[in-house]
Amino acid sequence: MQTINWQQTQLELNDYRVNVTGGHQLQLKQCYRQAGGPPVLLLAGFLNDASLFFTPVAEGGLAQYLAAAGFDVYVAELRGKGGSWPAVNRKSETGLHEAITEDLPAHIDKIAQLRPGEPQCWIGEGLGSVLLAATYARLEQTPAPVLGMAHFAAGRYCELTSWPQTLAYMTWQWRWRLSSIASGYIKRGWRAPTRESRVSAQNWQTWQQQVDWCDPVDGFDYRRAIRRKGMPPSLYFAARNQILWGALDSTRLWIRELGNHDARLLGLGKASGNLSNYSARTMVTSAKACEDHFPQLLGWLRERGVLWQNRGVHATQSYQLAVC
Repeated sequence: MQTINWQQTQLELNDYRVNVTGGHQLQLKQCYRQAGGPPVLLLAGFLNDASLFFTPVAEGGLAQYLAAAGFDVYVAELRGKGGSWPAVNRKSETGLHEAITEDLPAHIDKIAQLRPGEPQCWIGEGLGSVLLAATYARLEQTPAPVLGMAHFAAGRYCELTSWPQTLAYMTWQWRWRLSSIASGYIKRGWRAPTRESRVSAQNWQTWQQQVDWCDPVDGFDYRRAIRRKGMPPSLYFAARNQILWGALDSTRLWIRELGNHDARLLGLGKASGNLSNYSARTMVTSAKACEDHFPQLLGWLRERGVLWQNRGVHATQSYQLAVC
């Protein structure tokens, strides 16, 4: 256990190991101010890891922010990423199927073991949101009730409607392929520690390019499953200034794909009265977020908890797409 000081608040950090097939050990980080807070699961997206939520700046960090507010925060790592063992290498052959069917269920089970009987909220960034939704769709029953999901810069299918979008997408494809040839895996930059396996990158590209949302291994239809099951109440953050990933149009498309559910979409940017024109990444990492849009997330999470206590959490299932 480690104690850190964040904005004059002492927070406790724990590090757990979650075993999955193939001898892999997944890292699960816990951050809290006091024991017994509502559990929240965080998952970073493509080419990001748990460090995305633990900003080194003393005033920033979504994990620290929620922990200081009284939540019991768990930040999950997928196999090979962050502190998971072994790290992604050129021989890594697992992809998004394993993340959905093995890694995330194992993390969710672990949290349920640590906090038996306690309902959970899930928060994802980018691909992390897509994986959380896919896992929820695939599980016949979650080990704990899911009160809601929050999504930062989430989207799946890339609908390229302009040259800037097409150019941005082609540039990313070129960088991925170059990194794959040079290293045998994908990484953000030559010195960046976060890696993705070639299989995960190929799976993610396929999902972005194809209208259908099906599992890369067994063909499971995630869109059909999530619409049949019903998405939990969800809060979406998108960047007004983004061209492609995390942009408003991309997130709107994602919301519609998920089907009829209680959804609220917040477009972030100075045009909306925010403190900054955030990117898909800085909407999570910027210290300004703690006084800008994180309080809206906090209020929404607390609202989910109050509704659960009153057992009205599933009373509202109408499609509410509000853009602020």
